[in-house]
Amino acid sequence: MFSIVIPVYNEEDSLVELVDRIHTATKALEKPFEILFVNDGSTDKSQQVIEALSAQYSYIRFITFRKNFGKSAALSAGFKHVKYRIVFTMDADLQDDPMEIPRFLEEIENGYDLVTGWKENRLDPKEKTIPSKLFNAMTSKMSGLKLNDYNCGFKCYKKEVLEEIDLYGELHRFVPFLAHKKGFKVKEIPVLHHERKHGVSKFGLERYARGFFDLLTVIFITNYINRPMHLFGGIGTLFFIAGLAIFSYLFFGRWIFGESIGSSPLFAITIFLLGAGVQIFIVGMLSELIVHNKERDKKKSYSIQKSNIENH
Repeated sequence: MFSIVIPVYNEEDSLVELVDRIHTATKALEKPFEILFVNDGSTDKSQQVIEALSAQYSYIRFITFRKNFGKSAALSAGFKHVKYRIVFTMDADLQDDPMEIPRFLEEIENGYDLVTGWKENRLDPKEKTIPSKLFNAMTSKMSGLKLNDYNCGFKCYKKEVLEEIDLYGELHRFVPFLAHKKGFKVKEIPVLHHERKHGVSKFGLERYARGFFDLLTVIFITNYINRPMHLFGGIGTLFFIAGLAIFSYLFFGRWIFGESIGSSPLFAITIFLLGAGVQIFIVGMLSELIVHNKERDKKKSYSIQKSNIENH
């Protein structure tokens, strides 16, 4: 039994064929499933098509947003309303191949908590594939979880993974990393990828800029949210040491070169670095106090895989 969550934004020409493909791919499995369309504020006839499909097939349900809120919001809404414990996500543009569904399920049965696709032979123009490769390489390096394709929307999850992760902004592409940091087992498999048949891509190069800032957010909330002093203290110390080093150069340089400290442009840089270092360090201290007061009377949340506490 599994659910398929599909965000939709202006894909009226693809939806009927997509449902046909899913129906064909799942027929041999003989397992109950559902398709949950999340209409993310489409301005074409996607809603009418979805409603017609829902009337035709009992396993199709839908959620409709009043406006476009983005893919993360659409996925988050879908995850809250799925029926089954195994959840797929795929795009509505026919580029993901539903025939891959049994392979994802096989890996879930092998013990993985999240299985993500890799468009190994990606059939997109170079203006999309080249930035994507750079983004994937940078994300793998900075996050510590090496994946070939962070941008693939074709994924399969156990529901407990989704219950522990909140999606907003552009964080949907970082779910494998967030799950990995929670201790879940993540597997990447190569999947078939098709050329877009209808419409145009809804994403431009600006999403990689947004993705970079979201990557920094993810790294912060996973590594430093409960120990902010480790981040701010380190940065503040570097600033302060740099300012102290320049001041030492100016102080001893006046004896060697006979120059006045106050007349050197480096003196202004010294004051800035020393001041910034102290302020950043203080921000770290205040952040630590906030975290301490927040956690003091609050039970910590851990990702527990198994326990026999209730049996004793």
